[in-house]
Amino acid sequence: MTDGGCLGPRAEITPMTANEERRQSQVFGEVAEIYHRYRPEYPQSLFEWIIRTCEPSATDLVVDVGCGTGKASGPLLRHGFEVLGLEPDPEMAGIAHREFEEFDLFSIDEYTFEDWPKVDRKAGLVIAGQSWHWTDPEDRFQRAASILKPGGWLCLFWNRPEYEKQEFDATVNRIYNEVAPELKNTLFSVCLPGSKAAITADTPTQEIDMSGLFEPVQELQISWEIEITTHHHIQSLRTQSDHRMLEPDKRNKLFCRLAEAINSFGGTYKQTFTTHAYAAKLSV
Repeated sequence: MTDGGCLGPRAEITPMTANEERRQSQVFGEVAEIYHRYRPEYPQSLFEWIIRTCEPSATDLVVDVGCGTGKASGPLLRHGFEVLGLEPDPEMAGIAHREFEEFDLFSIDEYTFEDWPKVDRKAGLVIAGQSWHWTDPEDRFQRAASILKPGGWLCLFWNRPEYEKQEFDATVNRIYNEVAPELKNTLFSVCLPGSKAAITADTPTQEIDMSGLFEPVQELQISWEIEITTHHHIQSLRTQSDHRMLEPDKRNKLFCRLAEAINSFGGTYKQTFTTHAYAAKLSV
């Protein structure tokens, strides 16, 4: 393993050239271990709310769309539910297999939501954490409805970092404007560790309502805080798809500038996240 300076250990990164043909939705496997280690978890209260609101039975199947390394699957498995994850990337799926090998109730199919050959068994709950914006907006709600049993629930959720540290955020924004201004205008752009909902309607609630397939949406917002170091910040940004798509030299320059800035603020900061969740019961 070689030292990447402000970028961390280089051996953890899959080599990447600027002219690779890559889809933005399928770059996470390049940094699967970093994703698993540094992407924020979800608060336990989110899953307590999902169980209380959606009331899945002990025998219900939970389908986790775009499960990644299993950050949303794990808490539901530990609550005793059977979870089937959908994850097209073999590196991400491999970590989920490794993490949950002791759970007989966990399985994973290496498919996208769109390409998955639906099993005969219907799900009582379909969840999507940090992943629904990667599904096909043309028919994703129809597909979810076809997977759910009568009275089943769809639950979508995202962690979103809040911009509230005025001097720090202004510094970060200035660096992006100088080094990678194209990221300031992209749908999935995230300059702080985390992610945000990217949808075709004004809100997930509006989009679910527009589908005409579900009862009124139940919403939850949970605010929470973690301390983030310079290393954590940079490693987390390495897993952001829009940053992965940058030309490597530009990405490395951006990360070094950001690392220098965070170090100038003491090498750590407290970040507030809001977890947004939207649950709706199948009505057809």
